[in-house]
Amino acid sequence: MEKSLFRFIWKNSAKYQVIILLITCLSYPVSFMLLDLPKQITNDAIQGSDFPREVLGFELDQIEYLTFLCVSFLLLVVVSNGIKLFLNVYKGRLGERMLRRLRFDLYQRVLRFRLPHFRKVSSGEIIPMITAEVEDVGGFIGEAIALPAYQGGMLVVQLGFIFLQDPLLGLAAISSYPIQAYIIPKLQRRVVLLSRDRVRNVRVISDKIGESIGGITEIHANDASAWHSADLSDRLYTNFRIRFEIYNRKYFIKFLNNFMNQLTPFFFYLIGGYLAIKGELSLGALLAVIAAYKDLAAPWKELLAYYQMTADVNVKYQTVVENFDPPDIYPLERITSDETVHLEGNLVMTNATFAGGASGQEVFGVSFKAEEGKTFCVVGSEGSGRSEVLQMAAGLLSPTAGKVQIGTQNLDQLSEATLGREIAYVGTSVHVWTGTIRDNLLYGLRHRPQEEPIADEVGQSELRRWKEEARATDNPEYRLDVNWINLERNNVSEVDELDARALEIIETLGLSRDLYRLGLQSVINPDHDAELVQRILDARHALAEKVQTDPKLRNLVELWDVNKFNASASLAENLFFAVPKDSTLKLEDVLKNKRVREFLQETGLEERLIEIGRQIAGIMIELFSDVSGDSELLDTYSFITQDELPEFERILRQMKQGKLPKKTREADRNRLITLAFRLVPSKHRLGVMDEYLEEELVKRRQEFRETVGTDNDIITFFDNDTYLPTLTIEDNLLFGRPRLDRRDARQRIDEVIRSLVMELGLRQPVRRAGLDYHVGVAGSRLSGYQRRMICLGRALMKAAPVTIIDDTVAGVTDEDKAIRQGVLEDLKGRTVVFGSASMAVAEEFNGYILLENGRVSSSG
Repeated sequence: MEKSLFRFIWKNSAKYQVIILLITCLSYPVSFMLLDLPKQITNDAIQGSDFPREVLGFELDQIEYLTFLCVSFLLLVVVSNGIKLFLNVYKGRLGERMLRRLRFDLYQRVLRFRLPHFRKVSSGEIIPMITAEVEDVGGFIGEAIALPAYQGGMLVVQLGFIFLQDPLLGLAAISSYPIQAYIIPKLQRRVVLLSRDRVRNVRVISDKIGESIGGITEIHANDASAWHSADLSDRLYTNFRIRFEIYNRKYFIKFLNNFMNQLTPFFFYLIGGYLAIKGELSLGALLAVIAAYKDLAAPWKELLAYYQMTADVNVKYQTVVENFDPPDIYPLERITSDETVHLEGNLVMTNATFAGGASGQEVFGVSFKAEEGKTFCVVGSEGSGRSEVLQMAAGLLSPTAGKVQIGTQNLDQLSEATLGREIAYVGTSVHVWTGTIRDNLLYGLRHRPQEEPIADEVGQSELRRWKEEARATDNPEYRLDVNWINLERNNVSEVDELDARALEIIETLGLSRDLYRLGLQSVINPDHDAELVQRILDARHALAEKVQTDPKLRNLVELWDVNKFNASASLAENLFFAVPKDSTLKLEDVLKNKRVREFLQETGLEERLIEIGRQIAGIMIELFSDVSGDSELLDTYSFITQDELPEFERILRQMKQGKLPKKTREADRNRLITLAFRLVPSKHRLGVMDEYLEEELVKRRQEFRETVGTDNDIITFFDNDTYLPTLTIEDNLLFGRPRLDRRDARQRIDEVIRSLVMELGLRQPVRRAGLDYHVGVAGSRLSGYQRRMICLGRALMKAAPVTIIDDTVAGVTDEDKAIRQGVLEDLKGRTVVFGSASMAVAEEFNGYILLENGRVSSSG
């Protein structure tokens, strides 16, 4: 990585900088003429004589000559500003391009770090450097050559004009520059050092915040909030002191500049006035000089600011380079090369030593041979060096001495394309990516795009522009909107076959039951699988018939019936008899729709719902105003929180006094209506419902449907023959609500649904739908066990010649043993290296070594 910021700029944007420089040079004569024309207009056109004058072969009288000069001035203004506009847009585009290039380069360097390097730095340090800290660098790149060239040129043009009018005035104009040029760099040097300290301190703050987020459970479990708060507060105070000193010095520099700039006009007025009185300088020339000096202040100020900005940005660039240019970084070709070598032969480790870790992470002279197509076990407890040996076997760690080979290939000399496709690795610390289960299982098959993007005529133009920008910033020309899945790896030709393979692996790992449950909780797109939707609707009808004919089941569930009130559903669901089309919205959010509000007003339901909301708020305030926020009682009434109680207390007080402000009246009425809509009668038995209101809500359903219309973009109405795309498969199957006044209703209904799914052959389609279950941020919606199994499944999906598994299903329980045997059966004929802490597990493999304190203590 270039150590000098300006070398980086010139290396990556020389062509564009030259273009900017050439365009800048065009502005110099234009600027000079703009300075000279006012003098000609004053002295020659207004005060001149000897008219008419000949201009471009035409004779012009005084008025015509004045008009010609003024129009010329206007045209030059347009040209000058046009040049500025072009330069600003071009500089902005160049800056953004280079910022994209720089950020991408830094990200690629993160990918090239060796694993031990991540023990020295944290994400809290790296992320701000790539995102926030280089933001100013990108903006500076566009200005790096253009600004000093343009402003410096303007300064020379204006000074030259002043010297041409009178040398003495020229000397007065530059009299303060030597002083400023000497003092300001000395003052700025300290600001640069302070800026460096500030950047480092902010990184530490980011790291501390990230560490607190990662260890939030430990903080609460050990009552350490005060300690961490004090720690961060101390660092924030350090940051405050640094920034305060920077402000003091920066504004003193600004004060000094302003003072020196204001001192020069004193000489102008004194010397220029004297010369004008003596007749040695015309009034027009004096006015032009004063105007030129006014313009002169801006370039000089910009140049001084540029010097300060250069120093500040250079500090940021240098501190970034320090952190992204470790001496042992992998070469770029390791991660960019697409050339692969098929690995075949025995996996042989010869006197491998790894000394880059701390105590318990070191390996000394380990040797073993895992025969091709056989299984091998590396046994060792935590801290024995087992994980480091397996990472060296996977090519993820480079031995500091010795070597690791598969056949004749030295792993340390192979590209990531080979290692990542020919070796599957599952470590002790697994990572699940944000996305679906399918995304995670197929993650190991996304190496490069498998097809070229296809676009229409308009799309082709955008595609060409996209590629041009990628080339200009040295970014990859890979599109995300094409297929990346390598189907050939699993000897399949269609995605459906790959899904079948994924389900087979899920079965092997014992996750079928989990996937089935997740499938029931999944939301599917009806347009993508019309056959499954129809089968779910058929199952819904079968379940409804079963419920209606079985008295025991009838008492467990309340099905959606357009002619009946559902006590286990909210008032909003009972009135609208629908669900939102947007899954991110709640049903009460439809209040924002104008047609819905008009319907509530016209039917008189608005006032009735407001009254119910007022009654609920009153009861809540009376019951829970003195209850602590963590009380379980509030969980029962989940439609209102402790934080909302004061707000509703204010609304009720103002309603009682009849002083509800007009500005907030609509918002407060909506709050009360929303509160009423959240009420579930069988759950919140507050005595605010009566049979008349239940009948009224049922009666108004049809009117509401007619008011909004079935073809709307807000909600989807309940219909026994319509699949509801924003509800889960389970909710679509049930098409109702389990009775909330029966504690066992949910469990018993689940059993009925499970039985029906098995009977109708829906279990496999539901499991397939489970592949689309969103796992949350980094798998937060999965259990730890499920995350480990998903990562193991990802390794099996790669179908790699060599698979390395460290401490996953490595226990001695019957369940672990069964899964382990299933995995080994799935990988039969391939080389498998397994890591475990138990010698009992080693007996299942063809060979083993036992590690103690980083050394082989026995083998067999």
